[in-house]
Order: sequence, then structure tokens, then C-alpha cells
Amino acid sequence: MKKYIYGLFFALISVAMFTACSADEGTDEGNDGSARVTLYQYVASAPNDPDVDTQLRISTNSATQEVYLLAEKTENYNAHIKEMGEDGYKNYVVEKGQKVEGATGAANTDYTVKNLIGDNTITVVAKGNGSLSLVSTDFTGYTWTTVSAGTYYFSKGAAESFGESKATTLQYKDDDPTTYRFKDFWGIGKHVTFSVTDDTTSKYGDGGKVIIVPAQTTPFTLGSNGALFMADAITNKLANMPSAILPNGKVYIAMVYYVKAGTFAAGIEKFVPSTK
Repeated sequence: MKKYIYGLFFALISVAMFTACSADEGTDEGNDGSARVTLYQYVASAPNDPDVDTQLRISTNSATQEVYLLAEKTENYNAHIKEMGEDGYKNYVVEKGQKVEGATGAANTDYTVKNLIGDNTITVVAKGNGSLSLVSTDFTGYTWTTVSAGTYYFSKGAAESFGESKATTLQYKDDDPTTYRFKDFWGIGKHVTFSVTDDTTSKYGDGGKVIIVPAQTTPFTLGSNGALFMADAITNKLANMPSAILPNGKVYIAMVYYVKAGTFAAGIEKFVPSTK
């Protein structure tokens, strides 16, 4: 019985030591036989433009001697992978890519990739001890045209939580002019979007085009009720009340703020441009 207990004890010690070694692999200086890289991606912060820029954190292990980065259109990336295979593409990135300065050994290196329009794939290759390690991530960049800066006025119920009004900028998407947004409405990179339909309404004035505010999250939660969402009244099915954009740039929205349990606030909200 004692032999069995001792044997079990040493077996458990061996498993624990093996697990610890596995967990440390890739982090302890001198412990790594081949280069390894891990990629983390974040929304670009000011002064960068999150519409077309993306921020990366490149984590390398102790065997890494050099790191290379290449950003290209996703269709080109797919064609290269098909033609070269992953191993061939690793060498292609080393040859054609940008060397990331300071990314050597066990380190975290922050890097911003800028001015990416359309669908792009970013590939990072770590090189060291005769080995190459590859990791990729995708980013889609869009450009927007400003219609007008202005002031957005909340409905009475919403104003109790968000304030009476806030400054914002109305823009439309260059590759889809029916898609609009209030830029950075809830903070950097946190926009409110809506789409313009072919339907018309004169409820708020002549020439109004009906708009749809799809269900989208706000940055807020209401305790145990969870996340606070927003959508126009028709999308939310609260009321058959249209929302519209007018030729003068004013926007009227029958807005509903809600949680899964029900409505938090609802009413007519409007955007008034400062240049029209």
C-alpha cells in the first residue's frame, strides 16, 4: 500500500512538472528551441484613424531573432497561399515585408498598420534558430465622407441618462452611400449607424427619406438586465413610427432604447446640422 501511495505521489509530481514546463514554453528566456509569435489586435486609438488603421501587439518568444510584417489585400493573400503554401508564404513575408524594429527575444511589441482600405490580411512572421513562425489577422478599412457636423438631441426619457444633447458628425460610407453614421457617437470608434431607404415620408418635412436604425449595442448596461440596445421604433416593433433624413440634412429618429426585459426609453430624437 505504501509503495502504491509513493508511486502515485511521484507520478503526480512528474505530471505537475511536465505541465509547468509546457506552460512556460514560449515565455522563459533560453527555454525555446524555435521562434514563435502571437498576435493581438485592437481598435486603433487617437491620433490614429480606426476606420483605416489597426493596432497590433506582437508577442514573441526567446528564440525569436527577427520579425517581419506584410499587409496586403485579402484576395492577394489567398492567391499567394494557394500558389506558395504556408511555408513558401513565410519566406515571401520575410523577403517582401517590413522588419519590425525592436521585436526580438521574449517581448511584446506594439505596431500600428495604417491606411488600409477594403479587405486586408496582415501577416507576421517570427524568425529565429533556423525556424519561421507565421500568424495572420484580417482588417477591413472603410472611408467616409462628412455630410455635416451638428448637434444630436435625445428624447426626454433618454436625456435623463445621456444628457439633453451632444455634438456629433454625420457621415456616409463612400462605397455604399446608403449607409450613414454618427461618427464616434459613444466615444472613439463607437458609432451609431443607419441606412437610407427608397421609401419617403412627409412626417417631418417635405422630401424625407425613410431611414432604418438597425439594432445595435450602446456602451451601457443596466445591472442584471444586461446590455442596453438601440434601434428605430419600426425595427424594434414598438410602433409604426417612421424615421427620416431630410434634404436639409436634418435627421429624425423614432428611437427606442431597450434591454432584453423591455423598453428603457423611447421618443423622437433629432440631428440638426450646423452647416445647413
